[in-house]
Amino acid sequence: MIASFVGLLLLQCSLFTEQTPPAQTSDGPNIVLFVTDDQRWDSLSKMPEVQRLLVRRGITFNQAVVTNPLCCPSRATILTGRYSHTTGVYFNRGPHGGWNVFKASESSTIATALDAVGYQTALMGKYMNGYAGDDVYVPPGWDRWFAFTENPGYFDYTMYDNSGRPQRVPFGSEPEEYSTDVIGRTAVEFIRSTPEGTPLFLMVTPYAPHGPPVVAPRHLDAFAGVPVEQGPAVGEADVSDKPAHIRRRDPADPAVLRGLTQRQWELLLAVDEVVRQVADALRETGRWGNTLVIFTSDNGVSNDEHRWRYKMDPYEESIRVPLVISYPGEVPAGTSSDALVSNVDIAPTILDFAETSLPTEGISMRPLVTGAKTSIRDSIVLEHVAYTSDIPTYCGVRTRRFTFVRYATGEEELYDLRKDPYQLENAVAAMPEKADELRTLTESLCRPEPPGFSW
Repeated sequence: MIASFVGLLLLQCSLFTEQTPPAQTSDGPNIVLFVTDDQRWDSLSKMPEVQRLLVRRGITFNQAVVTNPLCCPSRATILTGRYSHTTGVYFNRGPHGGWNVFKASESSTIATALDAVGYQTALMGKYMNGYAGDDVYVPPGWDRWFAFTENPGYFDYTMYDNSGRPQRVPFGSEPEEYSTDVIGRTAVEFIRSTPEGTPLFLMVTPYAPHGPPVVAPRHLDAFAGVPVEQGPAVGEADVSDKPAHIRRRDPADPAVLRGLTQRQWELLLAVDEVVRQVADALRETGRWGNTLVIFTSDNGVSNDEHRWRYKMDPYEESIRVPLVISYPGEVPAGTSSDALVSNVDIAPTILDFAETSLPTEGISMRPLVTGAKTSIRDSIVLEHVAYTSDIPTYCGVRTRRFTFVRYATGEEELYDLRKDPYQLENAVAAMPEKADELRTLTESLCRPEPPGFSW
């Protein structure tokens, strides 16, 4: 069984190698975009290869936030440079989310834009929630496609693979079938098979560190005994000023939370290895010195901060994500930025470096990356539709100093992140003028309003 899977993968890769790429019409760099799944911004330090290959060679953004902290909406924004209120993708499924809603946007993504100017494009890993069923296909703009269908996972999953005849390829539970490793091997083969002189765009989207955590056997207990710092927001003692969906929750066992955090770190070690493997393949093919690399996540996740254990909430643990950009000669090595940036800015940045365009709502980060500017925006909209979530539909805004959120229930939250970085004191009553100012700003940015939301 193992040999058949490996043999099939090698056969598919060899078939792909024989394909003829489009003629190159762009002088832009090669581009590699890593998007992890549910990675907290504060876990980046646990990835030594990312530190060595990207952080020390590039710029790290300390205030990178996502506009809708949930997998499918965030991925839709990353691919298009448009907000949920434009793509219509507010949730992972249902009438306002999932692949079925995103299909209308597939003809205008970074893949279609780059493919049109001669890039060889590839996606390896997770695409969209709901990418399943009998009608799965390779979306427009993608030359090489290797994506989870049905339910993503670490073992016992299925990939839709277009090398040779497009088909579903099942994988089992043997160690070499660990999905992060398989995605890494396929990404490396794509790099090696892309002809010299043809620019490539590779999007690597592993399932890690999404739960439930299934750690690669070689990394199990790698962080056992490593201290896990838990701030005062974990199991927050007094939530009387929080919305009702927070007040009715009980704090979790701190020991369980420490174990969960350690498992999240261990899941990232396999991703860390993929980063090294991709960098090695780029170096071996002579591309490493001319490659723009972006490393980020679709959203963060709360480990019982404010008694919440998931994502979707507008607190820092869910909306903040790691973001590192490396490009030799363009990006000063080992730098950092406190500029406010967002996942809606990733597509414009990629298109800017590739010297092509697409209608987007984000702002290119290139001036920040090259040091030409220290700021490109003052605020970013936050939006969410409840559907099956305990968190009510909300609209909000994150500025460089404040977070303001209004829920469909009429409840509001305001936090001064400079004075209260853990978001322990809801300042709506204490700072009425600031609340009025940010409420007005939110009304102007959150247009159209999420379904079910009104002022």
